[in-house]
Amino acid sequence: MNLGNFTKHKIVMTKLKTISMVVVLLAATNLSSFGQGAPKPIVGAKGGFNLANIGGDADNSMKIAPHFGMYTEVFFDYFLMMQAEILFSFQGHAAADDFSSSLNLTYINIPIMARYNLGYNLNVHTGIQFGFMLSAKSKYLDEKSDVKDQFKGIELGLPIGVGYDFMDRKFNVTARYVIGLNNISQSDLPGDVRHNNVLQLSFGMLLFRVNDYVTTHPALWAPPSREDLPAL
Repeated sequence: MNLGNFTKHKIVMTKLKTISMVVVLLAATNLSSFGQGAPKPIVGAKGGFNLANIGGDADNSMKIAPHFGMYTEVFFDYFLMMQAEILFSFQGHAAADDFSSSLNLTYINIPIMARYNLGYNLNVHTGIQFGFMLSAKSKYLDEKSDVKDQFKGIELGLPIGVGYDFMDRKFNVTARYVIGLNNISQSDLPGDVRHNNVLQLSFGMLLFRVNDYVTTHPALWAPPSREDLPAL
């Protein structure tokens, strides 16, 4: 492995570990608020479409592609909360004309965001997004080629968005812009800098509230009885 690439990879992994530790600490702190009247966490499913492009690559146009996945919302109080998601996302760019290539990137994205509720329904949110590339394919005319080795496997993004909940948080809509923070190109050539830029429009649906699920499925959460333990 090239020494420069190894150093870059080590820096990215250090950032990932630091951010992960902060998220764990925030989640642990929030557990104490559950008994103080804060709403219980919820788990839901969401999906929508991306308006995606690659910044720094001039020979392209915007690509429309889907995303879908799961989300959870955890309250600190009635206004401030943490929202985390895991999304299967199709990105890249479309061909600018009949004589240029298109790029299809597939990511597993994990945005972890602080969300502030502006009243009961409207909210704003921002945080950090970790992107893990699954595939990268280029298409020129009728020829397709695998170009995953030209891109980095991990991407960091800055999500900034607004959302609206309705029917007691059973449904929600979200508009979010994700700004790529790091160069996703593996090339060391000067000026070869490319960033993912994605506008996401999503619709979400509540699957269950954690408190209700624990109440209706006590066996999943209760400690084992003496009879269930193996004999010594």
